[in-house]
Amino acid sequence: MPVQSRLDSHRCDAAKATALLQKARKEARKSRNYQSAPTRAKIRTDFRERNKGMDAHKWQVDFGKALHLGLDCTMIAGTGMGKTMPFVMPLFVELDKMIIIISPLNALEVDQALRFQKMGLSAVTVNGDTYSIDIHKEIQEFKHRIIITSLDMCLKHDKFRQLLSTPAFAKWIAAFVIDEAHCISQWGDDFRPEYAELGTLYVFVPLKVPFLIASATLPPGYTSYTVDLGTDCPNIAWLVQHMNGAKTDIEALEFLISPHESEEDDVELIQSMVFFDNISLCMDALKHLRERLPQKARGQIAIYHSRRSKRSKHIIMAKFRSGEIKILLTMEAAGMGCDISHIEQVVEFLVPSSLSIWMQRAGRAGHNFLIAARAVLLVQPSMFQKVNPKKGEPPLKEGDPAIFKKAIVEGLRAWIETKECWREVADEYFDNGTVRKPPTSICCDNCLRKTSPRHLLLLTHGRDRPVERPMSPSSDTEDSPSQTPDDNGKRLMRQASQAPNRREGHLNQARQLLTRWRNDTCATLYQRASPGAPTPSFQVESHPCRAACR
Repeated sequence: MPVQSRLDSHRCDAAKATALLQKARKEARKSRNYQSAPTRAKIRTDFRERNKGMDAHKWQVDFGKALHLGLDCTMIAGTGMGKTMPFVMPLFVELDKMIIIISPLNALEVDQALRFQKMGLSAVTVNGDTYSIDIHKEIQEFKHRIIITSLDMCLKHDKFRQLLSTPAFAKWIAAFVIDEAHCISQWGDDFRPEYAELGTLYVFVPLKVPFLIASATLPPGYTSYTVDLGTDCPNIAWLVQHMNGAKTDIEALEFLISPHESEEDDVELIQSMVFFDNISLCMDALKHLRERLPQKARGQIAIYHSRRSKRSKHIIMAKFRSGEIKILLTMEAAGMGCDISHIEQVVEFLVPSSLSIWMQRAGRAGHNFLIAARAVLLVQPSMFQKVNPKKGEPPLKEGDPAIFKKAIVEGLRAWIETKECWREVADEYFDNGTVRKPPTSICCDNCLRKTSPRHLLLLTHGRDRPVERPMSPSSDTEDSPSQTPDDNGKRLMRQASQAPNRREGHLNQARQLLTRWRNDTCATLYQRASPGAPTPSFQVESHPCRAACR
């Protein structure tokens, strides 16, 4: 739970936010006869009608009213809490206005546009793929009330930039929304340098046009004033698993596949997203996991990354939404803003660069709060390998912080290394002052280890137990002199223990591999052959291992 000082600080901020909203209401009442109660009722009623009877949360309506009153806002709300809905609430009471949403990814733009269109609001995506003379004309003629675009279009596309900065057009803008605002700090220096120029948008519009920045994770150092709903997702169980290696340890992902013995077995896969920071690793994992599935189930694992065509990415996401694809191996592009309610599991392959990124990705799971979801972080050994100072540098003194082979931000290192509750570390790092809801099922593996040390999740994802690998015993041990001399005072040579044969487990594993190879070969090379047709015979002339195999 948050410490008392953080609770007090956030209560103070909440009181300031309430006072600021009350002040804005009073000023609007004097200047334009603004009525608070009818406005709130109108927003609630419109929201209910557009969302099949679902009621808006009080905090959502408060944000909608704050934007309507011209207040700049910062929103921190965990993934799946509904932070997108307040973006458009001012449009329920300002019928001659539009909202401009700045989104970091084209796929997220399309997803949000479809969501708003289902609510009966005209929304259009404006990016390098969609922008045309017709779209430009439609925007000029106010045929769309929501424009979802990118900073690159706003700042670098001459024609669209000129349109935004035209006074006649700017008067229609009710608010600017900066979605996934954590990208400002993560991308602003190199990957997306235009994020460092975000403030340029202020010169496009009058001072009274408000800006809302929204994210599921914003460390307190990145915000000047916040309405903070907390970052916690109570239905996600947090798990950390130590790997045996780094990039080569693709086997660490094999827990995603349930055990099976033959090609005819049905394999049940959990709806999962697996995140990578490297496309080559992502493709290696796809090959590795598919090889361990029966042929008929291999299509349930797919890959999504920036090198795929636009059509291919659209098809893959549609199949993942429908459940036809169960495991999606992906980069940041598919995860950001992805609102798919039935994702049960998120896995991060190797430690990311920050705790914010990990929380963002993990939060893709469990958008349906009835799901007991889990987030699994696979941690490579270099996270804990200490290195000595370089030649010529002074040695470390007692009390100096250790230098690790894998350098990451301290917040994430503290989260991984703690033996207490993961949620406590996240609360401290993100300055979560709100009293979070209790976990709906399992809290985290640290808490579970204290209450149920033999729980199944700890046996399959335990951080203290190394991932098991079938190892071939070495037969290279040399003979050595025995310790006891004989009658002549000589120490006889003791024969080295020989490698045991692999008559049981290893032999069964070899048979399974051969059976799988036979089935794959038949399906790919001889699919048109009749059941009794002769095929070429192959003989194993050598074995790559010196251990006995009978």
